[in-house]
Parts: sequence; C-alpha cells; structure tokens
Amino acid sequence: MMKKIFIILIASIVCSASGNVSSTLLAPPELSPLEVVEKLHKRIRSYPEMANWEASVLTTLSDMDKNWEPKKKTIVEKLVTVKDNVRIEKILSATEYDADKTKDLTAKYRTEAEKLNKKSESSQGEDGGRKGGRYRSLDLNRDEIFPFGENKIADYEFELREGTLATGQRVHVLETRSRHKSSDIYEGKYFIHQETYDIVRAELQPAKNPGPLKLLEMHIDFDRLPEGFLVIKAAKVRIHVGLIIKNIRMESEETYSNFHVR
Repeated sequence: MMKKIFIILIASIVCSASGNVSSTLLAPPELSPLEVVEKLHKRIRSYPEMANWEASVLTTLSDMDKNWEPKKKTIVEKLVTVKDNVRIEKILSATEYDADKTKDLTAKYRTEAEKLNKKSESSQGEDGGRKGGRYRSLDLNRDEIFPFGENKIADYEFELREGTLATGQRVHVLETRSRHKSSDIYEGKYFIHQETYDIVRAELQPAKNPGPLKLLEMHIDFDRLPEGFLVIKAAKVRIHVGLIIKNIRMESEETYSNFHVR
C-alpha cells in the first residue's frame, strides 16, 4: 500500500524526471536576489506552453535501509503521452530485483497505470483538463514550484550566491525560504544559467513535513528543447515515513528521453 502511495506521489511531483550535479557556493554576486528573481520569472514566462507531448521514461523505485542503501528495487519502462495536459502512461515492462531473484511485475504495474489513466481522463474537461494533468504531472508554471511571480515573492525570503556545477558550469544559486510553514509549499535552491537564466536544477523540500513524513527531498534537472520548451529531464525523490511500528524509506529516480512535442 505504501509503495502505491509513493508511486502516486512521484507521479504528482514530476512530469518528465537524477543527475549527479553538485555545487560549491562562493561569494555573493553583484546582482541582488530580487533582480535575479525578476529575470528568472520573465524567463519562465517566455517558454512556450507544452500541453501535448510524448516521451520515453525509465523509473527506478528502491526500498532503502536506514543507511539509504537499496534493499530491493523495481525498474519500470514506460511511454508517457500528454494530451491537453492530461497524462497517460503505457507500461512497457516492470521488473523487481531482490538479491539474486527477479520478478516480472509488468501486469501489476499496467493495472495500476490503467486506474491512474482513468482518473486523469475522467478529470478532462474540468478546469481545462488541468485537474487530471495536475494529478499525474507537474505544471511547470505552478507557483508552488516556481515562486517568482509578483503575487508570491512577498511570501519568501531569497538569498543569492554563485556556484559551480559538477560539469564546471558557473550558475547563480538562488535559495528560497518560505515565510509560511505549510506542506503545500516548497522551498530550497535553484541553480540558474548566468546568461540565459534557464533553470538548470532545483533542490526542493516541503516547507513543513506533513504527519508521519520525516523527509521529502526532490532533486530535479531541467533541460530546454531545441524548440524552446522547458522540460524536466531527470529527477530524484527521496522519502522517509516514520510510522509507529516501522520506518519506510524509499527512493525514486526517473529519466525522460525521446521527447516529441505536438
């Protein structure tokens, strides 16, 4: 049951999905945080809307021990199709690896995907189909993820530094801290291309963990397609739920490739 909830959680966080990107924070740049926020917001609004697209997806779901070492993992290959912001998943294969044993879970994951697909399709027409899309995928313009609009910046504190990614690329590092502690609000770090102001990476967590949730971390790598669309090319999500009788630790890594925008 918990794994099913985790899968739904991952699907609701990432629309397209971990890169080994690290950063070293250096001396603050000459620009002010609000100047960078303004440029970043303008850049985000400049991306064309991506309502209809298709991509190949590789998902690795891992049950982790207390040291965050994998005990068991499941690899899922699927084809994701989004039409009018409603996401449909076609499961190609799903294999569980547990020690030296493997188990074919394709039928199980197809059944779960079909239920989620029906939920998405049944929401089509409500709010322009975005309710279904929101259930299964992340709207890249949502203020919860990109809190840079005029109606949101007063709710956050911003701090700006410069950094270097593992690739050697220099970036602005914009740290956000919410003034309101809520599980519906995300805060963290954004790594921003210094010339184009494209978001390269985001490292986020809820401003407040709900209920038994002890940890939820998201590392999201972005890319810009030649046509100008902003996409999430990779994401890593780590979750720790502390229950009375046990602790559950899970990790998801998801990568997207072969984008086709219609």
